[in-house]
Amino acid sequence: MTDRPVSGDAIEDDFYLEDTITSDNEVESSVAVGTKRKAANDSDNDDNESEQPKQQPPSKSKKKKQQQKKKRRANDPFQSLNHVYQTDRETQFQYVQDRQRSALPNLSQVELEEQILPQDQFVNNEQFKQPEHTLDTLPNYIKFGMLHHKKLDKKPEVQQPAVIVLTHAAMRAADLSRAMKPLGKVAKLFAKHMKIQEQAEFLKKEPVHLAVGTPNRVKALIEQEHIKLDNLELVVVDTERNAKRFTAFENDAVRGDLYHLLGSYIAPRMNDKKTRLGLF
Repeated sequence: MTDRPVSGDAIEDDFYLEDTITSDNEVESSVAVGTKRKAANDSDNDDNESEQPKQQPPSKSKKKKQQQKKKRRANDPFQSLNHVYQTDRETQFQYVQDRQRSALPNLSQVELEEQILPQDQFVNNEQFKQPEHTLDTLPNYIKFGMLHHKKLDKKPEVQQPAVIVLTHAAMRAADLSRAMKPLGKVAKLFAKHMKIQEQAEFLKKEPVHLAVGTPNRVKALIEQEHIKLDNLELVVVDTERNAKRFTAFENDAVRGDLYHLLGSYIAPRMNDKKTRLGLF
C-alpha cells in the first residue's frame, strides 16, 4: 500500500465611486469611447473563442486499449475473487500465473514459462489455522510458512534475511513492519523518506532475519548485491487491495517490478525447493 484558490474579489472593501460633474459634450464623448471599447472587447472575445482548441476525440490507439481492458475484464476468471489468500494452492497458482501474463506482455511464451513459480512451493493457506489474514496474525503466518521457523531464534547474518515481505506501498510496508516486530528486528526497504544507500548501510551493519518493502526497492537492493538470498526461506506477498481494488499482482505501478523480482530471483530458489511463496 499524498494551492489555495485566489479570491475573485479584486476590489477593496472601502472602494467607492467619486461624484463627478461633466458637460453634455463630455458625456457624449464618454459614451462614444465606451461604445468603441465594448466593440473592441467583443471582437477580442470572438478572437479568443475562435482560438480555443477543440477537444480532440480519443485516438485510435487509446480506444483500442480501452476496448482491450473491457475485454480482459469480461473474460477475467478471477474477477469475482475478493481474497485470493483464502483459496487453495492450485487457485493461487493459476491466479499468479494469469496476472503474470498481463504484467509482462512483452515476454514470449517461452520466457514466461521460465519464470513460472512452481505450485508445490506455494504455502498451503488452507492449513493455516487463522484464516483471517490481519496484521495481528502476520507473525504466526510467517512462522507457519517458513521451512524452519526456529531459525528466527538463531543469530541472523548480515545482508541475508530469511523472510522478505513484499507489499504495494510504503505506508502499508510500515504497518507490516510494526506487526512483525514480535519476531525480531525488521529491515524497512521502501523509498519513502529513505535513500537506498542508507538501507544498504543498514543491511551491511545490522543482521536481520526479516525484511519488508516494495518490489522496486527490494529488487534494486538485490541487483546491487546488498541483499543476498542464500538464507531466504520465505517470500510473502501482501494481497491487500489498494483504493482502486487492485492487489500487488494487478497494480500497474507495482506488478512489473514484482514479477521481475519473483521470476528472476525467487523462481530459481523455489524450483530448488529452498524458498516458499506465501500470499497473505
